[in-house]
Amino acid sequence: MGILDKKTRFIDLVVTQEGKRQIAAGKLRAEFASLSDINAFYDKSELDAPQNRLYFEVMERPENAIVLEKDDSGVLFPFDFSPTGSIVGGDIFTGQVKSNVVKMKAATGSQFASTQAEILDSSLSHFKKNYIIGTNDNHDRNNFVLSSTDITFTINNNQPFLGSPFKEVINVDNAEPFFLDSKLSHLANFQYLPPTNKDGSEYGQYEDLRSTTKENWDDIKLELGLEYSTIEDVISGDNINLLDNLAGPPGYLSQKLLQDGELPQEVVVANKQVETITFNKTSTENNLLIQIYEDSAGAKMTKLDVVDAGVFNDPVDPNNRIQKRVFYVGKIYFDTYQVPTFINIFTLIMDWQHGTSFKKQ
Repeated sequence: MGILDKKTRFIDLVVTQEGKRQIAAGKLRAEFASLSDINAFYDKSELDAPQNRLYFEVMERPENAIVLEKDDSGVLFPFDFSPTGSIVGGDIFTGQVKSNVVKMKAATGSQFASTQAEILDSSLSHFKKNYIIGTNDNHDRNNFVLSSTDITFTINNNQPFLGSPFKEVINVDNAEPFFLDSKLSHLANFQYLPPTNKDGSEYGQYEDLRSTTKENWDDIKLELGLEYSTIEDVISGDNINLLDNLAGPPGYLSQKLLQDGELPQEVVVANKQVETITFNKTSTENNLLIQIYEDSAGAKMTKLDVVDAGVFNDPVDPNNRIQKRVFYVGKIYFDTYQVPTFINIFTLIMDWQHGTSFKKQ
């Protein structure tokens, strides 16, 4: 470590470990820049003028890592959330210092639950410790307040399944890979591009194998099985209990009744749950950073993938929030040919105009 020349103006920077990893993977994209005053002093009692201070070279700090990153298979990259705590391959390890040696062991049980919460809090903690310079809004528009912070989704045989989750099982080899996924067919990178001759004429006869069932907002609403602003419960109280107990494999008696149509028709309609969160207070720019994790079985942290499907227009929205930005949340699996396939778990829809909110299903 050397002492910088305080008489010369220059920018001193280093590439962090996360930056080096992204460079090696060819994924580093410098899109935003921020300034920090972490080493500045504003106390009136200080007599030392800033121009007389000596600053050391910039260095790697734990706070440089804010967001937990993962690879395409869903495994989290190593992340040090404390001097004696790390994530390796999705497993949480904690340790103690004995004789200047840190001894680590995998966290399990209640220790895993508490440590997991500590890791999630570390993103916000690391962000704050960067002391990023910003403009204070004199109209008190920097506060962040949500209409609801505790939402529970009920999952049973009635919702979101039609009688039994066993019917929703699919082999990943039979699922639509990325380049055939209907959720992406409207994007420029996934357009149908058959080869053509130089004069624009057809080179041959080709068939578009993509599914194009989600190219506009009406398609998305139809796929979700509900009206965006209105939800009607078509299942009566007596039938809810019946449908909720239709568990079992396809050969099970209740499944046969369902397949043979001996149950009332209205019972077979999936009742999908929708929750609305309104941003009562947020910044003027409405910048959001959202990380979504799965409550995995065992001592494992799993971060879900988010696919940005872009903006869709709804000119008849009753709240005059015409633009809808759709995000699909789920997991990426690889089939036997090592082709990536995205499995959608739920959908985030953000709409805005006069106020910002999003609907989560």
